[in-house]
Amino acid sequence: MQQVDLTKTLEELEGEYWGEPNYNSSLVIQIHRLRKKPLFELNNEDLRLLIGQQMNLDFILPLALERLIENPFGSGDLYIGDLFCSILRVEKQYWKKHKELKTELDEVIRTYEEAIMTLEDHISKYRSDHW
Repeated sequence: MQQVDLTKTLEELEGEYWGEPNYNSSLVIQIHRLRKKPLFELNNEDLRLLIGQQMNLDFILPLALERLIENPFGSGDLYIGDLFCSILRVEKQYWKKHKELKTELDEVIRTYEEAIMTLEDHISKYRSDHW
């Protein structure tokens, strides 16, 4: 997979400039704003919004997957795991065409499952020791 310059914006990477939003919706305004933000400045909520809109997945998914490999519970502003859930809703066709990213997603899923098993073991031990 090719390296992407994280100091560039989505507009710069695509070579497509949208200008000002012509629809007065908070989501449309946010997406327009995010397209002008350097990739390294995008937070989990920004990534969640862009992925939820199926926007620029070739640039955005690698960033999101990298963060989730480090912390599968990394989240945006909705709920714990919302970034992960937005990735899991990406269409099957995309994953078929991007097998290297699918491999990364599988790694996130394994990391998440291991974390859940570890937490469940600790919760179970805690409950048996304290109840």
